Amino acid sequence: KKFGVKEMVLKVQQTGYTGFYFRVLEEGRVSPGANLELLSRGEKGISVQFVNRINYHDAKNLTAIELILSEATLSESWRASFMKKKDRLLPVE
Repeated sequence: KKFGVKEMVLKVQQTGYTGFYFRVLEEGRVSPGANLELLSRGEKGISVQFVNRINYHDAKNLTAIELILSEATLSESWRASFMKKKDRLLPVE
């Protein structure tokens, strides 16, 4: 919606090109041309591209899902999504 391209989500899924993602730590305004500084990366070194690939193209890869879930900085919405995927893959006892 933001980009004015109806198929943007589909294009991201198909190409794997995600652009840049930032987590907002403190609400406020950012001036045009302001420098944004990387404060840290996740401990596991998992990229957004990897997470999207597993999410959209390899959703039955339990090993990869568990690796993603082991990342402490994973957002709660992504964590919930991958927990559902994992639960569907595990055998019911």
